[in-house]
Amino acid sequence: MKSTAFVLIWTIIFIIIGIFVNFNVDNFTEKYTDNITVIENYIEDDNWEEANNKLNEFCDTWYKEKNIYYKLLDHTFFDDISLYTNILDKSIELKDKSKCLEQIETIKITLENIIESVKFDINHIL
Repeated sequence: MKSTAFVLIWTIIFIIIGIFVNFNVDNFTEKYTDNITVIENYIEDDNWEEANNKLNEFCDTWYKEKNIYYKLLDHTFFDDISLYTNILDKSIELKDKSKCLEQIETIKITLENIIESVKFDINHIL
């Protein structure tokens, strides 16, 4: 009886932790997707200075906050986003609109992939 209760308690704890991580990762990626969309709007309007400023803010918070999830999730997503933001930064300096928009879409897709990798549903269990 004790072992059954022990297994049941640990199962409930793991489910609660899974839901908590899923919720936090969803909020984390949504925040950065919104920020990158703002940068995209600045680039589409040829407002390069504002895009550069917003990207610098994005990178500052990204490098601070990614360390929390870097240990919990697949770190290649975070490395990829860091690489894409570096390319985006240089593209903004060169005022290369098509390359900027390409990198922004790549960042958005990678953020979506982070969400998909931690999704807590039946498709990821089977």
